[in-house]
Amino acid sequence: LVNLYNRSFEFGLNMEKLSILIPAYNVEQWLSRCLSSILAQNTEDVEIIIVDDGSTDNTLQCAKKFSAKWNNIKVFSKNNEGVGAARNFLLDKAQGEYIWFVDSDDYIVDGCLISILAELSGDLDLLSVSYNDIQQRSFEGTGINYIKEHLITGYLWSKVIKREIIEKASIRFESKRCSQEDWFFLMHVYPVLTYVKQIPLKAYVYCDDNKQSVMRGIGVEHKKKLVADSLETICNFKVFINEIRNEPYVEVYEQWMNTSVAGFLYSLFPLDYSLNEIKRDIEKFRERGIYPAGKTGRKKLDFFLRVVNHEYIYILLIRLYRLLRP
Repeated sequence: LVNLYNRSFEFGLNMEKLSILIPAYNVEQWLSRCLSSILAQNTEDVEIIIVDDGSTDNTLQCAKKFSAKWNNIKVFSKNNEGVGAARNFLLDKAQGEYIWFVDSDDYIVDGCLISILAELSGDLDLLSVSYNDIQQRSFEGTGINYIKEHLITGYLWSKVIKREIIEKASIRFESKRCSQEDWFFLMHVYPVLTYVKQIPLKAYVYCDDNKQSVMRGIGVEHKKKLVADSLETICNFKVFINEIRNEPYVEVYEQWMNTSVAGFLYSLFPLDYSLNEIKRDIEKFRERGIYPAGKTGRKKLDFFLRVVNHEYIYILLIRLYRLLRP
């Protein structure tokens, strides 16, 4: 009885089963699609929380129109600080036993909610669902085994997580990040999970039709911000790896970091990024023991890294690429 009382006190006597958390920024064209995909299903035991992150279009007005019709929708507005801060804001507002981050320019599959809610019982800490045409294989076990079997991804929107786990471990997003904050958050969540379940249920549709999203925005300064966020997140992940050096899953995390380094180096080829800036970033990686990068566990990426781990070859390849591109 004491445990039941404490649990009720912690999460609220009228706790919902699931909180769907939606950060929104300049998505007036897509927010209706997202919300309609949720509201078309049985949303009993579900709260929907939207935070408008200082949009300059009609995103906030669109959200308020929905909240005026649906009692289970809560809408907040804040100054623009980036998606990391917006997600932390949503976590602080959530009351559900479980939380599910849904991006405002994506949507969920019709009929998936009833299946998801049926899974959210007992000792489950995290439920991983399938998305688009990706069929994930089934898994049940601990978070550490989930890591060791190389099943982890950085896709936050495919994970439904028990809120108590996040709160007890004091896990939050890097508030200054506009990208890369999602996988870094999950890497802290995975090891503390006692019971993970992954199912082949197609529940989420990731869309790429919002050309103004954080990851697809245009402009030199925007792209440089994404590069800076990626570099800082990889460096911070290296610090985290050093802290878990004796854990049985550290090798998998090191491979993830090296994969991220390979992606970072590859992404610089077409960018309007000076060679001096590239050399500066390589030096930052080198100072932290990240460059030259180690193995990723993937043959093609390992071959790529064997080449670009030599800085002079990497710089030469970038020069050639930029010289020959149209």
